[in-house]
Amino acid sequence: MPLACPACGDVEQALEKTFEAITCERCGTRFPVFRSGQAQLPWLLADPRASLLEWKARYNGFLHENAGERARVSDALNENDLSQRTRDRLEHLLHAREQHAAQIAELLAPFGFGRIEFYDDGSPVDRSHMRLAANQGLTSYYQNIFRDWAWNNGENDELLGAVNEVLGDHLDGNAHRLLTVGAGAGRLSLDVHQSCRPELSVAVDINPLLLLIASRMIGGESLSLFEFPVAPLDAECGAVLQHCAAPQSKTLSADDNFQFIFADAMHLPFRPGSFDLLLTPWLIDIIPENLREFAPRMNQTLAQGGIWVNTGSLAFAHSQSAWHYSQDEILDVIEAAGFEILESKRRTLRYLQSPVSAHGRVEMVFSFSARKLRDVAPQSRFRYLPQWLSDTQQAVPARPEHVVVSTDHLLRAQVIAAIDGKRSVASIGRLVAAQYDLPEDEATAAVKRILLEVYENKMR
Repeated sequence: MPLACPACGDVEQALEKTFEAITCERCGTRFPVFRSGQAQLPWLLADPRASLLEWKARYNGFLHENAGERARVSDALNENDLSQRTRDRLEHLLHAREQHAAQIAELLAPFGFGRIEFYDDGSPVDRSHMRLAANQGLTSYYQNIFRDWAWNNGENDELLGAVNEVLGDHLDGNAHRLLTVGAGAGRLSLDVHQSCRPELSVAVDINPLLLLIASRMIGGESLSLFEFPVAPLDAECGAVLQHCAAPQSKTLSADDNFQFIFADAMHLPFRPGSFDLLLTPWLIDIIPENLREFAPRMNQTLAQGGIWVNTGSLAFAHSQSAWHYSQDEILDVIEAAGFEILESKRRTLRYLQSPVSAHGRVEMVFSFSARKLRDVAPQSRFRYLPQWLSDTQQAVPARPEHVVVSTDHLLRAQVIAAIDGKRSVASIGRLVAAQYDLPEDEATAAVKRILLEVYENKMR
């Protein structure tokens, strides 16, 4: 597989591969290769050590959240007026949360998060702008694991149908190399692989938990994980131990070449033109980049005549309203990035409808297929952080949101500092009113709002 360095962006210099790591001969960055069972999992994120540290922090956040949930359940079990049915439910939930922490720890053991410490490797490459997006948590898409490998409720077949509807006969047997960007837990990657029969399939994702599980499931392993439904159907469904495995019909043969790489969609570690078929499921509306800048990156991964297939929602949540593209605007952006549109369709699909939960969604997903006609190179490397944050010598711009945050944080700090176990909300409100020259009722309402947020955060 023709790899390129995601740290320095060199697409010409070869990467040196050993059993334990992949090293860029130009910039010297060393990318570790992890192993889980028979799978080799290269960690080709632009700043491998910093990204491992960030995922370690997200793993620690998961453990902290899990400990908080167990503490709340334990506190509830200490109440005296519980019915036996309620006590049984809480004891089962407490046991499940304890086992869940152990399950995730065992799954993530190959990464050795407990052994990772920060150090400065002296690299000349500035990677401070290559950090992970804040909305990417370890369990952000945890339910997808069960959708892909446990529920067997037909959702996977529906999503494959949406892909095939726009792909049709356009491949004409030319899908030799398939790349899935944002593969998640991996089921759609496997389904498309078996439908198109490429010589090579590469599944890329930034989330270590999801891609590791994908590698194990596609590799023929099975595992048990607790599912915690949003709206359990009954007391026993509050925590359900699910058996996760690929269906027997989805077992890979010895001739299948299926590989997994940890990588960022904005810094893909491949040389230009490496793939014939590109799949981006549920991706283009969650990336932290303008689609107009992202589409040329996808162009760069494809050979001439290669096909890009996208499917998923268009629930853009960027702060820049201009980035919230409609489906017609999206097709314009794709064409401007060197593609011709082959097909585009809307299709209604079930989404995350767990058989043990009363909660589920129906999505009208948007899918398109587009053929690459010409090269359109990305204008610049993606920067998650602005220059004034990555370059500590640059001036910080005076922006309205900074003033708002400063005022809000200052008021919060003063309200919390005024708590002494004796003052009431009203008395703290009077202190705030005097300091800021506000009417007492307005100041008291602000104090109550702040304390209510603290209380509700504790109750989550």
